[in-house]
Amino acid sequence: MYASSSRILVKSNLARVPSRSLSASAPSSARRETFVELLQDVPGLGRTFDRLFVAPGRARNDLVPTRKARFVPFKDNAQRQIYRATEADRKSSSTLLIESTTSSSGLSSSQEESNITPQEKLNQLHLIPSTLTFKRRTISPDYPSLHGSLTLSDVQERLDSTYGLSSGDVSVNWVDRQDGSRMKELDSWKAIVGLKKGGREGTEVVIRVVRLEEGEGEED
Repeated sequence: MYASSSRILVKSNLARVPSRSLSASAPSSARRETFVELLQDVPGLGRTFDRLFVAPGRARNDLVPTRKARFVPFKDNAQRQIYRATEADRKSSSTLLIESTTSSSGLSSSQEESNITPQEKLNQLHLIPSTLTFKRRTISPDYPSLHGSLTLSDVQERLDSTYGLSSGDVSVNWVDRQDGSRMKELDSWKAIVGLKKGGREGTEVVIRVVRLEEGEGEED
């Protein structure tokens, strides 16, 4: 049995390391590293119950799908700290269930739980590929201008239909562009997908529009 996702690892004798962010406020770090807890020993990476940062692609394509690790919910950046579990931790997972920073500030149990991202939503968020590709018709085979445009609503529709993340679950915003901006040519823009509840984690994705070739469908 591994540690519950409803508590955060803290040890009084743990050396502090600089916190790192995976929030909508820090898009530059969102794709470079993901915070996970190992569910089994992984050679060259760590041992069961270790918490550490890994490349998003490794977490998304290997560690999480094969149950070697899980994404870790968080309520603030200070809780995202590398932790190497002890042998005692591995023998009794109950040693990992300790008081969180939020509860110590006097919040009720229900308030505390509302600040924690459900594991299912966290998995859905981080399993979004780093690039979402949309195929669109152009005005001619020789020009990049689209018939119509692609908007954040199109991105949200893809997240809902393919990844189970509705507009009630996540917000989608362009990076360095107005949210009302439309992609009118073949191009790649960056966007942030952020959870609306829990720890409000976010991740950066590249929205890529490519030419729809003859005989292809827009979702091929």
